[in-house]
Amino acid sequence: MMLANSNLTCQIIPLRVCLNGASGRMGQRIDRACLESNGTAIVTARNSLDAPLDATSSNFDVVIDFSSDAGTQIAINLALRALCPLLIGTTGITDSTREVLRSSSAQIPVLIAPNTSIGVAVMRHLAKEAARLLAEDFHISISEVHHTQKRDQPSGTALALADSVAKGQGTLFPLNEIKSIREGDVIGDHEVVFAGPGEVLTLRHHAKDRDLFALGAIRLAIWIAKQPPGMYGLDDWFSQFMKAKQ
Repeated sequence: MMLANSNLTCQIIPLRVCLNGASGRMGQRIDRACLESNGTAIVTARNSLDAPLDATSSNFDVVIDFSSDAGTQIAINLALRALCPLLIGTTGITDSTREVLRSSSAQIPVLIAPNTSIGVAVMRHLAKEAARLLAEDFHISISEVHHTQKRDQPSGTALALADSVAKGQGTLFPLNEIKSIREGDVIGDHEVVFAGPGEVLTLRHHAKDRDLFALGAIRLAIWIAKQPPGMYGLDDWFSQFMKAKQ
């Protein structure tokens, strides 16, 4: 099977997945996406922080985590026990958890992906380039809208966009230039606005369905499963994606 949209596909390869946070919004979508694929299978689905680790098999190739900060700690232990790659899609994780992830990356490949959309990856690339070209004369701001149950503000995606802008500008991006809104059941809308003399450039991404993130998570899981131990970000994956397009 090929991932949806033939222009942005990657071949599904046999991959045994331990899905941590399987009962959550994203976990359910990833579970369904794996069932609909011909090669990716959920061999362990964890739904509760109370489920004992000893009851979880280590017969998998990658751990995918979409849970919580506490759940991510469990995912780290699962991946270390199996000595397999770890994909973190959870946002709002604490600095202490990030430090555990960094130390764990000496033994296993770890990929932190606050947003698994390929469109957002391209948006980050464009935001960085626009910031590099326009920073001197344009005011840059970021806004994001999510559903009311999303806890972290700003979103991980908004922070990733801010990081891209900062790299383009060569300076830190002020967090007070990020506007966060929580309303209704919005899946995720992000905008980066470059306002200059007499003109405005806007980069916008609108998520229409969570399935796009599920497919993206499978794509990233396949990629991280091929990497050696180390700490990885979406920029590492995207650089290889760009090379393949050249």
